[in-house]
Amino acid sequence: MFILLLIILAAIGFVIQHLLGWIQIKNFTKNYIELRRQGKVAIGRRPSVFKSGTLVLLQINGRNEIEEARYMQGVTVFSKFKQLEGLKGLKINKITDYEIKKYNKLLIKAILDAQHTFTVVNNGGEIEKIPSPIMKAVKKVNKLIRNERGIKNGLHR
Repeated sequence: MFILLLIILAAIGFVIQHLLGWIQIKNFTKNYIELRRQGKVAIGRRPSVFKSGTLVLLQINGRNEIEEARYMQGVTVFSKFKQLEGLKGLKINKITDYEIKKYNKLLIKAILDAQHTFTVVNNGGEIEKIPSPIMKAVKKVNKLIRNERGIKNGLHR
């Protein structure tokens, strides 16, 4: 009986998580579409598990100047997009550390990722996928296991 109750609670939790995630994606889509109607949009991301995940949307005009900036930052699915002040009028490909030093570290990384994304796409390249935090952990564990096997087998690097 106890196991059945645990399964039911896990299923309810899964459904609630799915619905809240869907609401957050809907919020992202609404903001992206609003900005995309005005021009190009550069997206910067800084995913995280234990710290705030951060997402930045920078709407760019034909002169590569930022016309509007929005960000979403938080550790829960209740995070929503907010206006990001202080970037309007800056050329995205010429943002300096000095111009963004007033923001928190995660927001700075997301802004720089948006700048990188814009540069790569503008030059005809493709953006590499950022592995999820869980995949990063799995890769680290796999690397440790491979290194231990190499040491045990006498294969020093």
